[in-house]
Amino acid sequence: MRTPPPSRRQQRGVALIIALVLVALATILATKLSFDGWLEQRRTTAVIAAEQAVHFGYGAEALAADVLGQTAQSGTSTTAQVTLAQPWAQATQPLPLTPENDAEGEPIGTLQAGLEDMMGRFNLNNLAVVTTDNGGGANPANANAQPIPDPKPFEQFQRLLVLAGLDAKWAGMARDWIDANDVPGTPDGAEDQVYTSQTPPYRTGNWPMTSPTELMNLPGFTADMYRKIAPYVTALPVPTPINTCTAPALVLESLWEGGNGEYTPELLASSRKTGCFPDNKTLVNTMGGAAVAAKAPPIKETSTYFRLTTRVTLGTTEFTLYSLLNVGNGGKVTPLLRTFGTL
Repeated sequence: MRTPPPSRRQQRGVALIIALVLVALATILATKLSFDGWLEQRRTTAVIAAEQAVHFGYGAEALAADVLGQTAQSGTSTTAQVTLAQPWAQATQPLPLTPENDAEGEPIGTLQAGLEDMMGRFNLNNLAVVTTDNGGGANPANANAQPIPDPKPFEQFQRLLVLAGLDAKWAGMARDWIDANDVPGTPDGAEDQVYTSQTPPYRTGNWPMTSPTELMNLPGFTADMYRKIAPYVTALPVPTPINTCTAPALVLESLWEGGNGEYTPELLASSRKTGCFPDNKTLVNTMGGAAVAAKAPPIKETSTYFRLTTRVTLGTTEFTLYSLLNVGNGGKVTPLLRTFGTL
C-alpha cells in the first residue's frame, strides 16, 4: 500500500523543529566562544598583573637594600648593631601604585613591604654544625678527635620546641633530616628506614634546609605544629648566632637551661623602642655569668640576613613575594632566595 506524502502542515512542523535545533546549536556555540574568550581575557589579565607584581617586588627589594645599606653605614655589616628601633624595622603603610607617567591618575593597586631580622630566630641549619670530641673536651689539634654534632644548637632547639608547646623529639628528627649520614641519631633520630615506610615513601633530605617548612616533611609533623614554631625558626645557608637585640622572648629563653620568663614580649616591646635590649652583656648576666653563657649557643648584636615580605594588589590579583636578603661588608645587599606566595 502506498504511503501518502506528508502534508504541508507536517512539513512546516519538521522545518520548525530543525530551525529550533539549529538556533539552539548556534546559541551553544556562541556561548562557548564567548565564555572561552572571557576566560582567555581573564587569563591574560592575570598573567600581565603577575608580571607587573614581580617587577614591583624587585622595586621593593631595591628600596629595602637602600634602607639596610644606611643601617650598615656606621661600620661593616659585621660590626653595625642591628636593633628594632632602626628605620628598617618600622611598619609601613600601603603604597598606592599609579599608572606610568600619570602620578595624578587613579591608583591601579597597592604595595606594602616589611623587613624581618632572620638572625633573631633559631637557624635550623645550625643543627648540622659539628664539633670535635677527644673524650675530654673539644681539641681540634688532637689526632683522635672525632667530629660530632654540636650539642648547643640541638639542646636550644629542644628547649624552643617545648616552649612553643611541642615535643622535644622533633629536634632529633630535624637534625637527621639535615645531616649527611644515614645513621639515626639519639635520641629520637630518623633516617631513610623511617621515611621509606611512609605513604608515599620518600628519603631524607641529607642536606641543609632551604625553608623552615621542610619541618613538615618529618613524619607526623603537622601544619598546626608548624604554625606554632614558625615565628621562631628560619633556614639560613650558613650557621648563624642569635641577635639578642631582635630575638623574640621564646628564642631568648631557649638560649640557656633554666630560663624562666625573664624577658616577656611586653618587656621587649617597650624596651626596644630606643635601641638594643637585651644587649649581650645584659643577657650574659641574666644567664648567670660567663660560665653559663659559654655553654649556650653564640649570641651577637648584629645581623646580616633579613627577609623582605612584599604584598602587591593589582585589581583582583594578589601577589606575595618573600626575599631573603644578605647584607655584606659596606652595606651591599644581595637577594639570595625568592619564593612566591609561600614561606
